[in-house]
Amino acid sequence: MAAVMASAAGHLCLYRLSALVWGRSPGRALQLFRHWGRRTWDWLGVDVELHGTPPSRPCLYVANHRSYLDIPILAGVLGASFLSRADVAGWWVIGGAARAIDTVFVDREDPRARMRAARALARRLRTGSVVVFPEGTTGGAPVPGPFQPGLFRLLHRLRIPVVPVTIRYGDRQAYWTDDLALSAHLRRLVLGRRNARAAVHIGRPLGAEAHRDGQSLAGAAYRAVCGPIEAFGELVSEAVSPVRP
Repeated sequence: MAAVMASAAGHLCLYRLSALVWGRSPGRALQLFRHWGRRTWDWLGVDVELHGTPPSRPCLYVANHRSYLDIPILAGVLGASFLSRADVAGWWVIGGAARAIDTVFVDREDPRARMRAARALARRLRTGSVVVFPEGTTGGAPVPGPFQPGLFRLLHRLRIPVVPVTIRYGDRQAYWTDDLALSAHLRRLVLGRRNARAAVHIGRPLGAEAHRDGQSLAGAAYRAVCGPIEAFGELVSEAVSPVRP
């Protein structure tokens, strides 16, 4: 466990330093970020299956959010920036790395901050793709929680295409909620890993102009994200062997 954590921390530090050396180049930083995501799969023993092809043009990906593992998995697959809560910007190493890839930060409790983030998101989408988790938090069930409608009102107004992304895991142990400390969950996951699997489904773009308002667009995105889960379920059965202590 210590070796895995040290390796992960060391690689993230190297990624941050590399981003600084290469200057203020989000494109180069995103390449490093994508490499970091794929290396993280290796450390944790996760096999990732990709279904669908990422669009060639910048878009906004909306994805379900089951675990912090979603971040390296989607980073490795999509090579996109993220919309993140504001406090992440101040995290040691992680905050600097997030800023290097032009992460859009938002304080959801501050209406003016939300508007600033919305404008920053629109600017970012002119040059590159962004991943958003519309649930606003992780959840312990396969089916996503309700999508927050505010974002979709902006997307509808600006006519920004939405690409649904669904992550399915082969083990419920990969799910993470605030009921368990991050370090404890990572320890349990690493000690109990056994050919972990994840599938990423990239859906067809949803044109904002095809929907009457943001609420309708949010509903369509939610149904599209739920589709692969309802069609295929989890990658394994509900019964999961116990994790070794």
